[in-house]
Amino acid sequence: MTLEQAIKKYKLEPCNVYTAKAKAKELNVDEVLYMNVQKNKYAYVVRDGARGLILYQDEKSLYTKMYKGLTMTPLTQ
Repeated sequence: MTLEQAIKKYKLEPCNVYTAKAKAKELNVDEVLYMNVQKNKYAYVVRDGARGLILYQDEKSLYTKMYKGLTMTPLTQ
């Protein structure tokens, strides 16, 4: 999947500098480029050193309030 396809599919938007720095520290990555946070779905495009661009996705169960599991998809440019 390319970066443009991920942005279009998950409706990602660029985030401001302060939010990007806070999320990068929380996710333990170098930089957060795009993000989309809804009620129970999270999607981030991050840049992390040698691994390059990665799409992080997670979903929270509405009933148990627990996360279903983080998936990391490498992206091409």
